[in-house]
Amino acid sequence: MFFFRKKMAPPPSLTLEGSLGPNDRLDEADAIPVTAPETICVAGDALLISSGRDLYRLEAWGAPLERVQSFEADITALTASPEGQIAVVLTGGQLQVFGGETPWSAPQLNGVADLVFLSESELAVVEHGYAEDQPVLSYAPWDTARRGQVLAVHRNGSTRRLSEALHCPMGIVAAGEALCVSQLDQACIVEVEGALRQQGFPAYLGRLCETRTGYAIACLSRRNPLIEFLKTEKSFVRMMKETIDPRNWIAPRATPEFAHDFPMALGATRLFGEIKPWAPSFSYGLIIETDKNFVPVGSAHCRANGHRHAITDVVEWNGDLIAVSRASGEILNLGAI
Repeated sequence: MFFFRKKMAPPPSLTLEGSLGPNDRLDEADAIPVTAPETICVAGDALLISSGRDLYRLEAWGAPLERVQSFEADITALTASPEGQIAVVLTGGQLQVFGGETPWSAPQLNGVADLVFLSESELAVVEHGYAEDQPVLSYAPWDTARRGQVLAVHRNGSTRRLSEALHCPMGIVAAGEALCVSQLDQACIVEVEGALRQQGFPAYLGRLCETRTGYAIACLSRRNPLIEFLKTEKSFVRMMKETIDPRNWIAPRATPEFAHDFPMALGATRLFGEIKPWAPSFSYGLIIETDKNFVPVGSAHCRANGHRHAITDVVEWNGDLIAVSRASGEILNLGAI
């Protein structure tokens, strides 16, 4: 029966080798503990950090965190403009912009993953297309629908669509004259106009940022061979989605936690009760550094037996690479790029 299977498109790379070879950079990085961190951005000379409903400011590494503002819901996306405006998106889709002469807000948004200022009066907003009760890491690998889009939101309340039919877009960055978007499960970087910039990354891509040498990509986890294989087993996937709670789907995870009701394959190879670094874990810590063409030139890892997994954001600040680990609840300083 194997000879009659429908041919599938080549999957993204699953190997970590060469410039993506495993290392201990994330494990060895200096860290600042933060409650429920999600996203960071550079505002002037300071670093802004989201912590649940609170927004904090860090003037220098090692300095105390200063609360900037508290909101009525958790912060899901954050960015700052060259002139000091700060834009946040809250759970529920509310966009708030403050720090300028006149604060402003925008119409209700849906599933915002990232945003960037196009000008002092307009933002490019990335919507991944999933509802708040649909965990993105569980749904996106098994969903073929292209429901994501990029919108331009003006301070006067008007919106225009920059791109549509994207498969779970998660990050956006200005790359020269173009805006480039990362797609979580498609493992690729595309321009909002549609041109493919790079593909085949061995990870589930999150937010990305420009650095002085190229770009850095925050990865929510590395790709797992079991998930890629099961994409060819349509009946199994259909039964899993119909009969099992999404929390227990075979899918990438944001934390290395383990529970008795998780699928056995998620146990990652254990020898004498210990998870080995090379185990096929469904959670992982990874940052991919690229050149100006998004070709990988370096990486930082926290392997299967570590806890600094689910890197949700990354920026260059004062010459250092700073990252968010959702799993460990830390802001990490990887040092000079």
